[in-house]
Amino acid sequence: LRVAHLRYGIPLVDTVKMMTLTPAKLSKCENKKGSIESGKDADIVIMNKDFEVEKVIVNGKIAVNNS
Repeated sequence: LRVAHLRYGIPLVDTVKMMTLTPAKLSKCENKKGSIESGKDADIVIMNKDFEVEKVIVNGKIAVNNS
């Protein structure tokens, strides 16, 4: 994510899609993964401005809390 965005200048919104929605579509699980929508798994990675992981939420529950 960091390299694609900072080194290659890919807009952040496009980089996030490349890392989330695109793999979900390719693996045919976009009905549960790849974006934040009602009815989908609540798997989320929260990063700070330096792209360091602060929190990981899996199925709606905090799995990692580095903040």
